Amino acid sequence: MASKLPADCINQVIKYLEEDASSLYSCLLVNWAWCDISVRMLWSNPWKFEKSSDYTFWTSITPTILCCLSPDSQEILRKNGIINSILNRPSYDYVRFCQYLTPEAVDQLTRENVNENSYRGYKDHLFEQEIYKLFMSKSSLRHLVLPKAPLSYCPGSTTCLQKLRELQCGSDLLSEYFFGLAQICRNIQRLVIDPCHDNEGLATLIEFQTALKYVELQAPDGQDNEYPRIGKALISQAHSISTLYFHGSLCISPSSLAEFVNLKYLKLFISGKISDFSEFASTVFPKLEVLDIFWDEHTPFDIFTRFIENTQGTLSRIYWNTDCPPTRPEEIRNYFDILSRPKFSNLNFVTIWWNELAIEKLSRFLTIHQRLQALKIYTFSNTADGKDLFELLIRVNSPYYLKVLYLDGDWQFTPEDLAEFLEQWKLSGRKPLSFYIPFRFNNTSYFEEIIQKYQEEGVLKHFQKVEFLDEVESLHYLWKY
Repeated sequence: MASKLPADCINQVIKYLEEDASSLYSCLLVNWAWCDISVRMLWSNPWKFEKSSDYTFWTSITPTILCCLSPDSQEILRKNGIINSILNRPSYDYVRFCQYLTPEAVDQLTRENVNENSYRGYKDHLFEQEIYKLFMSKSSLRHLVLPKAPLSYCPGSTTCLQKLRELQCGSDLLSEYFFGLAQICRNIQRLVIDPCHDNEGLATLIEFQTALKYVELQAPDGQDNEYPRIGKALISQAHSISTLYFHGSLCISPSSLAEFVNLKYLKLFISGKISDFSEFASTVFPKLEVLDIFWDEHTPFDIFTRFIENTQGTLSRIYWNTDCPPTRPEEIRNYFDILSRPKFSNLNFVTIWWNELAIEKLSRFLTIHQRLQALKIYTFSNTADGKDLFELLIRVNSPYYLKVLYLDGDWQFTPEDLAEFLEQWKLSGRKPLSFYIPFRFNNTSYFEEIIQKYQEEGVLKHFQKVEFLDEVESLHYLWKY
């Protein structure tokens, strides 16, 4: 008889397959030990296995969850005509393994089980109430999207929520709701607030945390408000927060940002105006590693340049979409001068601008940053000659370790230009290149032949037309933090 694998080895094998539902289903059939671990893995976040094309997912999972309801809950649903009879207990108490819960999942369960009739609103409410009671009484949640129902009053909520690590909520709920959660949840590490308002209860919940690391704030559309209570609460957690992600507006005063001395990741997707440009530009983050400017329509280029200049040598990525580009060649040259300083030697992913009046500065920048791995190059003028850029990259033979190149804006080059560039890239012995161009680029069938040729030769790893580099699936590893 073959020797049995230790449980920790089986666990590691199955954990490696945690995103592969079909393989996990196969593991169920090996033996009881494999089955037990696979069940726990499948049910830790069962909702992630739903596929848009799979209409049987909710039909299959709903009866299993209903079987986990207590006899009392089942009797309530039976008396109200929501289920027909008391269901037998399943072989596993599956809900006990669940660590993720969202209102969308509960709503789908409700839609699957409650028939259309004149009592739909009442029955919806009753069914959802019993489902939340089920999860609160049996699960130990790690990830929760907060519903409008006050979960802290459900039996078992203290045990269910005390190990919560990720919370997504809106500050439009009553403060009392968050006061209740603050008594239970003290170990939240990742907090997403959408929409963000100045809610006293939510501020209290933030202040009660012991290891808050990631905060994402979504301001309501069209509002540039700052929220002093939320800002003050976040400052109380500044020692542990490593990531701030602002949507819509900055939400807190620029003068408060300097308190986040351990911040490593700053992400901006803002349509509103920063209230004080000078205050923002002079903010110093001694440990900042990543600056992602996904959207900003109002902040001048030189403000961000000053902000970057004030970092302390830990920046590894500057990713910039093109909503606030430089307006003069002098701004580009200054940008290159700043990034060419020794303290920016850790950069491995950077957005830069191409301009013929700044090529000397660019050449020096590329020569200095031999270890850059990803470049996004945007055109400053209406059109730019890709052949000039290709020749520069080959001539300076740097960055030697470059493996991602995105030409954004209005670039023009012929298939022959590209073929010559890729041939020289191959001869230089560099790593395979992932090459991205904007959708507006008009490529011919001959162009496609060249792409295919160098992909087959292993010179090109990926080639794709994209709008935003952060949306490229093959590059998701670049955005993990």
